[in-house]
Order: sequence, then structure tokens, then C-alpha cells
Amino acid sequence: MTKFIFYFKSIFWGVLFGLTILFFLPNSKLPFNWEVANEMYQFLKSEHHRHLDDRNQILTIESLSLAPAVDDASPSVVSINVFRPRRLRSDSRLAPNQRIVDFTVGIGSGVIISEEGYIVTNNHVIENAKQISINLPDGRKRFVELVGRDKETDLAVLKTDLKGLKPAKLADSSKIKPGELVMAIGSPFGATQSVSLGIVSAITYGLPFNRIQTDAAINSGNSGGALINTKGEVVGINQMILSSLGGGQTGVNYAIPINFVKRIASEIISDGFVRRNWLGINVGELSAEIYQRYFPDVESGKGVGISSVDKDSPAEKAGLMQNDLLISFDGQTVENLKLFYELFSSTPIGKNVELEVIRSGETLKLNVQLIEKPFGLD
Repeated sequence: MTKFIFYFKSIFWGVLFGLTILFFLPNSKLPFNWEVANEMYQFLKSEHHRHLDDRNQILTIESLSLAPAVDDASPSVVSINVFRPRRLRSDSRLAPNQRIVDFTVGIGSGVIISEEGYIVTNNHVIENAKQISINLPDGRKRFVELVGRDKETDLAVLKTDLKGLKPAKLADSSKIKPGELVMAIGSPFGATQSVSLGIVSAITYGLPFNRIQTDAAINSGNSGGALINTKGEVVGINQMILSSLGGGQTGVNYAIPINFVKRIASEIISDGFVRRNWLGINVGELSAEIYQRYFPDVESGKGVGISSVDKDSPAEKAGLMQNDLLISFDGQTVENLKLFYELFSSTPIGKNVELEVIRSGETLKLNVQLIEKPFGLD
């Protein structure tokens, strides 16, 4: 029995020793040889490091910094001082026919859009100005020229002869979506340039342009400043806030998309004013109840309702009437209010277009020629 155990142990350890040698032989045919084991080790090692890298790349609130974007955009944003005549007053030290002019000083912001010195801001910032001056972030100050303004779009263009300006990087605002991080840069209440952070809350649609809604704080003095993305690109020009009765912040602020701003600014720079279409109707979306009651054969939400028609307008001359449902514009189906605004604003002045409307259950096709909107007409 003792000999059997001895022989068994000898055979067991011999087989184990032989397998061990075969396992570590470089050219071993065993499924788990040294080369395979080494490759597996290197693979596991690389995977371990990759997971560490991925973990290090996870964005945390502690590691989030938007300073590079602000540093890139802030040199292109200026503060604006507007001097407006308030009243004439006499003084005992003056001659009888002499008067002193009192001025009020308004505040706002602007964005440099070219090396030639063109600056875009809001029309309401510079309206009724006698003189306008800008303050650059680098400390330089200068009176500027008003190139032109457009009341309907609330945009204006200024011009300075200062050199060494840094034009803003302009984004494609058509790609911006709700939920994206944005920052408002300007000089609220005339203070030093400051930055507020928020998100794009919504895109609101309307004439003469769509608006970017954001909860990034905008206050008096921010108007005309930049709304930028995390790359430091300008996506919009800050315009206004939806204020509470007490005048405080509500978190509902609006900016004009920069794609639209570029088009308007280009026209102001080239012509001094903006030329635009005029159809002469006011439109809006209708409720499901209205569709069911007056337009039962039309899918709810399709088309836009005509709420009024301007006197002596192209629309009136073409035969459009209040309460018509406009379902087609120049051969394209009007799916919603947003699409109507896009179709109308992109149509050249003077073009003849066919409009399809539903009136009292009947579908009518009317031809209208869009003309340039008369100057001074709101």
C-alpha cells in the first residue's frame, strides 16, 4: 500500500511538472501558453487604463469651466452710452436767446462684427440719440457713428474708427436647440462687463423674426450684448426680458438669432435701411375647437388663421379676408405658423405667389404680388 502511494505521488507530480513546462514553452500547442497569457495580460492592462481615462473624462461640476469661451468672446462685446437731449433751460448767466440743453444718458451693449469697426446693437438702445459712445473692454473709449437702424427688427449698426478690434465669432443659430448651455455677456446697469449662465429654454416663432428664449439673466444695459455658446461663438443678440410687475427677473429672456442679425446688419451697412416684403395680414394658430367647428375637413394644426387684413394691402387687393384659413403659400403646404413665417420672409420682394385658402368650406386659390413694405408702416 505504501509503495502504491509512493508511485502515485511520483506519477502525479511528474505529470504536473510536465504540463507546467509545456504551458510555459513559447511554441506550446496548449490553448493557454505563455504568449497567450502575455497577450491577455497586456489587453487587460490597456483596458484598465482606458477605463481610468474614461473616468477622468467624465464632466463634473467641479471640473466645468466656461472661462475659455468667455475669454474668447468678451473682447468683442462693448458697452454703449447714449446721450439724449431732455429739455432746454435758461440760466441767468446766459443771454436772453441762449439755453442750456440737458441730456440723459442711456446704457446698453453691442457686439463687434467686423474688423472695419461695425458694431451691432438694439435699436431701442440708441433710439433718439444725439451722440453715442462705446467703451471697449481694453479701456479705449470713442464716439461712434450711427450707420442705420431698423425699428421693426430692433436692430442698429454703429461704426467706429478704432483699430485692432476683435470681431466676434458667429455661430450658425439655426442649429441651436433647447437645453444647450449659453451665456449672456454685457454691461448690466452700466456696470463692468459681466457674464450670466443659463440654457436655451425654447425657440419662439413669429414675425419679423424668431427669438431664442433663455434663462441666462439679462438686465438693463445687457440689451445689444452677446448670447454665446460654450465655444465662445455668438448665437444671438440679447434683446429683452419678460419682466414681472415689479420689474424683476423672471428667467424668461430673449435674444435675436445671429443668422437673422447678420442679414439685417448686411442690409443696413449696404443701404442704410432694411427692405422687406409686405403682404398685409396678421396670422395665428387656431384651437382644435375652431378646426372642428369651422374646418372639419382639415387636420387640426394645419395652416394658419388670418385674423385681420390691412386696408389697401396686397392681401386685400388679392381678395384675402379675415377668418380665412391659409393652407398653401407659393405651392408649399403651410404645415404650421413657423413654416409660414419661413416661407414669407424668404420670398423676394415683387414676386407673384399663389395662396390657397379655405373660406366657408370652399377652397380658393388667390394670386398676390408681394411688394416692398412702405416706409414708416408698422
